[in-house]
Amino acid sequence: MSTSSDFAQSQATDWSPPVPATAELDAIHDIKIEWKRRIRTTNDGHKSGKQRLVADLHDFEIYRSPDYEKRAYELASLHFLGLPLNKKLCFDGFVRLGNVEHYVKGVPFQQCSIKDYTDKQNPEVTSYIQSEMAANDNEYDIWYQLTEPTPQYRRLQDAFLWIAQLGKHVLNYMEGSLRSLGCFRTDFHTFLKHCFSDNRDFENWHAAFRNQTDFRVAVVTYTEYLYKEASHQPNSDRFVRQPLWVECMAKAVTPNIPRKTDPQQTVATPAVHACFQDMYFGKKIRPQAPSKHVLDKHEYRKRKLGFLTTSSASLPYAELSKGCRPYGASPVMVGDVVAVVPDEADVKLWKHTKRDWLAYVQRTETLENGVQQLFVVWLYWPHDTNIAKAYYPLQNEVFLSDNCNCTERALLSTEVKGKYDVEWCPSVINTKRLFVRQKYIHNGSSFVSMKDNDKICSCHKETRTNVATMYRSGDTVYLTPPPDQRLLEPVIIQYIDEKKGSVTVRKLLRLGRDCAELGKDLQRSSIAPNELVLTDEYFETKTSQIQRHCSIRFVLRSDITANTVPFPYNRQGAGDLWFISMGLSVNKDGQKRLSYLRRLPWNMHERTKMGLDNKLRGLSIFSGGGLLDRGLEEGGAIEFRTIVDSSQHAIRTQQANIKNSSTVCLYCGSVNTFLDSALKGDTSFIARVGDVDFIAAGCPCVAFSGLQQSPFSPNSLLNASLVSTFCSFVDLYRPLYGVLENVLNISSERAGSERAGSALSQVVACLVSFGYQVNQYIMDSWNYGSPQRRSRAILTIAAPGLQLIMQPYHTHSRSDEEVRGRSLGQLPNGEFCAERQYYPTPFYHVPAQTVSSGLPDIGYGAGQTCIAYPDHRVPNVPTRKDRPLLDCIPKQPPGCGYKEAEELGRVPPHLRRTREIGKSYQRIKKAGLVPTITTSACISDARNGAVMHWEESRSLSLQEARRTQGIDDTEPIIGTIKDQWRIAGNGVDRKVGLAIGLGLLRAVESNDLELSLTPVDCKAKSILQPAQVKRTSEDNLDSSKRPKKQARTSKAQDTAANVENRATSIDPGRGSRQNSTASTGSTSSTGSTKARCTRHSGLPVEFAPKNWSKRVEPKRRDRI
Repeated sequence: MSTSSDFAQSQATDWSPPVPATAELDAIHDIKIEWKRRIRTTNDGHKSGKQRLVADLHDFEIYRSPDYEKRAYELASLHFLGLPLNKKLCFDGFVRLGNVEHYVKGVPFQQCSIKDYTDKQNPEVTSYIQSEMAANDNEYDIWYQLTEPTPQYRRLQDAFLWIAQLGKHVLNYMEGSLRSLGCFRTDFHTFLKHCFSDNRDFENWHAAFRNQTDFRVAVVTYTEYLYKEASHQPNSDRFVRQPLWVECMAKAVTPNIPRKTDPQQTVATPAVHACFQDMYFGKKIRPQAPSKHVLDKHEYRKRKLGFLTTSSASLPYAELSKGCRPYGASPVMVGDVVAVVPDEADVKLWKHTKRDWLAYVQRTETLENGVQQLFVVWLYWPHDTNIAKAYYPLQNEVFLSDNCNCTERALLSTEVKGKYDVEWCPSVINTKRLFVRQKYIHNGSSFVSMKDNDKICSCHKETRTNVATMYRSGDTVYLTPPPDQRLLEPVIIQYIDEKKGSVTVRKLLRLGRDCAELGKDLQRSSIAPNELVLTDEYFETKTSQIQRHCSIRFVLRSDITANTVPFPYNRQGAGDLWFISMGLSVNKDGQKRLSYLRRLPWNMHERTKMGLDNKLRGLSIFSGGGLLDRGLEEGGAIEFRTIVDSSQHAIRTQQANIKNSSTVCLYCGSVNTFLDSALKGDTSFIARVGDVDFIAAGCPCVAFSGLQQSPFSPNSLLNASLVSTFCSFVDLYRPLYGVLENVLNISSERAGSERAGSALSQVVACLVSFGYQVNQYIMDSWNYGSPQRRSRAILTIAAPGLQLIMQPYHTHSRSDEEVRGRSLGQLPNGEFCAERQYYPTPFYHVPAQTVSSGLPDIGYGAGQTCIAYPDHRVPNVPTRKDRPLLDCIPKQPPGCGYKEAEELGRVPPHLRRTREIGKSYQRIKKAGLVPTITTSACISDARNGAVMHWEESRSLSLQEARRTQGIDDTEPIIGTIKDQWRIAGNGVDRKVGLAIGLGLLRAVESNDLELSLTPVDCKAKSILQPAQVKRTSEDNLDSSKRPKKQARTSKAQDTAANVENRATSIDPGRGSRQNSTASTGSTSSTGSTKARCTRHSGLPVEFAPKNWSKRVEPKRRDRI
């Protein structure tokens, strides 16, 4: 679309009028004479006010007034008339009455009228405009009836007529009844079908909207026009008092409440304040104790869930170390916790190591010289974990680790300093003694509740999990791809031969990839990537080729043809979910054909139901538009009951999209006010302690964003301090589960803090001190079916004894674009914590171009109107001066921007920029990923990343941004387009939310849903006793089943990586670096990584592993 097509033809340099233009005053004079001549014979002489005079206006164009400098003379749809920046429009065209016709140009007008709003039988509309001069005529009430526009203006006029007809239908729908936005989900369409069944004009109108039944997005988009029309009707009170306008936040009914500019302090519970007070933003946090009534309920909740109580502050290490008792002549016994003094090399490797190293003795062996060789599992002090330099309030707590010394140099009894008396899983914390209640998984940097067998490392396990116990005939699984392929392939297990170590599987094909041509015979054109075809082909392979489970469901032919594949199997393979509707058969001649199945094979294990009947009760803070909330709910395990956010537009967006408004409390206000009320015991719109099972939070990321240029400004410090709010809510409500998300930089240390350490490590320290199991990992949206390059740090928690939320498996690979290694910080021994992972997946990445699928070309986006997709509008329409520059940006090679255009000599001198160039005017690579959708889009931004369309001369539209973030086309976002973009960009990718939600479902299903609420001790491992556990903890940590990470190449890791290939081997100095995030699993052997303990005593240790080495080294030293 050329630049000139967006502006009135009369402004083109080579334009000349079809006939000489007439002044409107002269045209009106001639029209009035013609009118009088035509009505002279019918006039009865009765006059009552000014008589209406209607003339036709044809071959017209309507455009913005020259008073609007940046977009002067730009063509505009009539529905913008009367809205800000469009108080006045102008038109060119032929005015005609009878035989009188004049061409007028540049005629300003401010009035538009629609005929026959009360005509409920005829859906068509007739529109009129009244110029300023015609409105001031003393003799007649003169109007121009719009007939035929110019070809250039037709697209805008057609759009206006569609919107005007929508307005007519909405007003008719409102008569006699109160209508909310929810009424337009389906009921409005039912009303229209009843009024206009078999009406050809209505059918054409509806077809332009793609025959959708949900009109909410359109109603929100055109709210201001609809309200304007409603307010101009006779007896307008019945229309303007509708709930719809408040819910859509029409400006006329939405009070303009200015936001507070004075920064307030962040409210925190006393325990949270103690953890965060020395952070660089600590002065922005204010402690507040709960009322006695709330405290009583809080303590009761803690007892029911098995959280420990502390009688007083723990002793400092100097006092605790006095509890180390030398052995003297006594031997070291199995079950002892021994202390070892780290040497100089240990201290150099393990930064901040100033304490004794502790180890649990799992086995001893007396040598010929009488010295004992000790086989131990290491215990970690808090500062040895990813808590690192963060403040930890319980100085006497240590953690059992998953690291042993079985493959290290020998640890001899002569190196032991003494013995510590340690309490294992106490019911009350004795602040004068060391205690252990959790296990630290160093590979995933997670904290999990101890289990009975955790004090024995995997080297000493008598049995190992085998394929036969993990899989059975009829299971659907992925196989490792052959060397010449990249994708995991789903198959059905037919038979497992344990002796041969082989498995016979039934082959499945992908309909779109393998059988697309055959599908055409059954009129299958639109095919989901996760639709499979059943075959009668079987083959045998090694059991080691099995990667993991996947889920496959049978879908009826009727659901396929109606495009109603059951959720969540309609999400393009998210969550490893597939479906089958057809099978492949081969006749005697070798011809293949597809046919619909009646059912799946009898022995195939199919999961048809997804979700819990009794869902967890959720509370969401910093909820925004609800992207994370809706994604989590779609997982099937949770239903949010309370939603807190300070943005009116976000809360109204939530209101528009929640499924059951009768069970949800929407709180529009500060989280500080909410927490303050909760601590005081206020129950008005405030969730009560005991009524919250799950907490989700996405605290403001602007404070930690790499784009933040003023991290120590008062506002930035306040935003940063809000990360403690999640901890305060968890401390008060003590949920079963919780999720916190933020940008990756939350794990980076910020200079200026009295105590070094990242905000994330302090959050972990705080939550672990409460007794929560904590897991953290990176989730890249492209790995979960999103076309977006968006990465988030995810932290999940679980109450003691519950199954943690595992990091969801990747379903989609990364793109060919370079993605650098990232982690969530560094451990004290120099290793990276929770690194980004890479491994084979069942799907390729989703390219950026998919977000434009089916969308029409909108040129520069100047029209801001798209009937089929109302949100296909750009947030910032380029000015007339910018548009030629956009045309200069090359489309090939992909990803070009202003810099490349200038290098190619495509930018003329008068369009050149003098400001920072960077990534300005950069096109998105359509085969790559869409850069992170932020809260605003500026095509000339040199730093924020590409936002320019790969083919059209514009930025991404709101519709494309919505799709990038995983928002369904039918879900409305409330507010102006800038508000809508902000809401769309201010949240987790919906597909990431769904992946976490499915992970939560799997975790909860591993627990008994009937709460026994028994305090957790060494005997009662879980308040939710396991019931039909589908995945054992041993399975979860099996290194052969969890993909391993690719090695980093950063200089900080060069030394450690010289002898390591993480994808295929285990470094004896460090162990496998795979992510073992969400289970306790088995204790493994490592070298440089200290290990620590379990909650178990008295387990048999008289057996030795097969690879046991009798060789004794004179010294034990950690090595990298």
